[in-house]
Amino acid sequence: MKHPNDWDEREEELENQLNRGALWAITYGDLMSYLMIFFLLLYVATATRSMGIQISVKAAEQRFSNDTQTIQHMFTRYGTQKIARLEIGENKVRIVFMAPVLFDSGGAYLKGDSLPILREIIQSLKDLPNAIQIEGHTDDRPLGTGAKFASNWELSAARAFAVLRFLETNGIAQQRLSAIGYGEFRPVQKNDTPEGRTANRRIEINIIRREH
Repeated sequence: MKHPNDWDEREEELENQLNRGALWAITYGDLMSYLMIFFLLLYVATATRSMGIQISVKAAEQRFSNDTQTIQHMFTRYGTQKIARLEIGENKVRIVFMAPVLFDSGGAYLKGDSLPILREIIQSLKDLPNAIQIEGHTDDRPLGTGAKFASNWELSAARAFAVLRFLETNGIAQQRLSAIGYGEFRPVQKNDTPEGRTANRRIEINIIRREH
């Protein structure tokens, strides 16, 4: 026959075991709650960031759309379409002048009769914050003996810089401007016809899309 004290000890031991089990269940439940809260916060943060990116992209697209409309209006208002063409790309709007419109053959000085239309373009570009890159391009014909420039590459760069300088001296901020000469290395048509060579001799004024 067990002593009453033995029963008391067994009951106390059983109660302690039950209490330990209850504490484990509470701890496990707390852990699951914390994990659920953590993943909920992570989801909210991810969704918010994604929404922020989408809003930023849409805002940038709207700004570019507005800029494009301004350029299109300028292009038709000042009659620029008579001497140039407008091309709208994903990341930039391009105004393309055939080189003979702006420069004499083999030269890098802007023609006097091209200056008024360039000034009109500048008045519109002043109101836009976009970066502007000027590209010079030529055909693949050698310049010949006695030419001022040693290569088409140098000629195209000099022409691009001449346009840049004209934009800068007429009020376009320097930090918005850049110029590059590609020579004959980025043709838009084959150089085996007079029409193709004329198309390749060109100046491009690129209004770059704003990312922020």
